[in-house]
Amino acid sequence: MGGVAIMSDFRIRPATKDDARRLFEWRNDESTRTMSKNKDVVEWDEHLGWLDRRLKMNKPGLFIFELDGEPVATFRVDGEDVSYTVAPEHRNRGVAKLMLNEVRARFGCLRAHVYSDNEPSIRAARRAGFEVVIIDA
Repeated sequence: MGGVAIMSDFRIRPATKDDARRLFEWRNDESTRTMSKNKDVVEWDEHLGWLDRRLKMNKPGLFIFELDGEPVATFRVDGEDVSYTVAPEHRNRGVAKLMLNEVRARFGCLRAHVYSDNEPSIRAARRAGFEVVIIDA
């Protein structure tokens, strides 16, 4: 694993409807689906409905993590819990650790729910100081 992410400028911003296609592609990535609660491919209309409902919630929730101006990951905050995914082409580069450190500092999140067979995510969350709640795959 290289330290590519550590040397980059990053920013966190709220997700918008303009992120719909990107979030859809990340969500339906085969590797992402194997680590998700719902392992089925999500249809475009279903995704748009979910995103619209999520964006209308009156609480901080869905965010995009950018490195050097490029969206590379997304995370969702629910109270003290966080769930996230890193874009397939940016995995294993330190993005998750950098993002989770910042999420913990900004939002006070303390728990990451991670599937038992997702070792990279478990390591990243633990390194960022999260309590890791293991979900049986």
